[in-house]
Amino acid sequence: MKRGYLLATLLGFCCFLTGCSILEGFSPEVTGVSVSRNGTVTEVVRESFDASYYSEEELKSAVENEITDYNSSHGDKAVKKKSLEVKDGEAQMRLVYDSYQDYAGFNHVDFYVGDINGAIQAGYAFEGSFLPVSDGKAAEGSNVWGSSLMSGTNYKTVVVSEALLVDVPGKICYVSDGVKVTGKSEAVTEDSNVAYILYE
Repeated sequence: MKRGYLLATLLGFCCFLTGCSILEGFSPEVTGVSVSRNGTVTEVVRESFDASYYSEEELKSAVENEITDYNSSHGDKAVKKKSLEVKDGEAQMRLVYDSYQDYAGFNHVDFYVGDINGAIQAGYAFEGSFLPVSDGKAAEGSNVWGSSLMSGTNYKTVVVSEALLVDVPGKICYVSDGVKVTGKSEAVTEDSNVAYILYE
């Protein structure tokens, strides 16, 4: 089932939360994903929760059922729930996906992790302009065309088609137009258009 349906229905969509967290390691203040060097993807969901519609137990049951259904045809390690807690009207959940394909498949979204050559083979066109990034800051006004990057350095690449915070295991070198760089290894895609994050 689409995360946009499951979590938006049960939690509310993309609310910014603060306060104490049960999450360890990658702990953004908004919903986001962290890509590891070994290929796993960690997703942290932080959303508002209205207990007048669903109980915490119903939420946990719905999430567990979705994971069980997906894993039944993709392997029992494809998606793992690491934590889920509702406290003071806030829900925080941590899921770990065995691969980017599992993240894409479970959430029914367009998502790719690899390198430029692999992205091209997967059908991504690197259209439009890109901004070079240095020390966690985009060089505004120094745009380059994505087509020029396709024949240059084979940067590692994350492709996203949703509004999301993305943490990569390296230094961001280029982002496509519309992506907000928030750190040396972190950026935020702000709409549902295809967004590219290139890193090394």
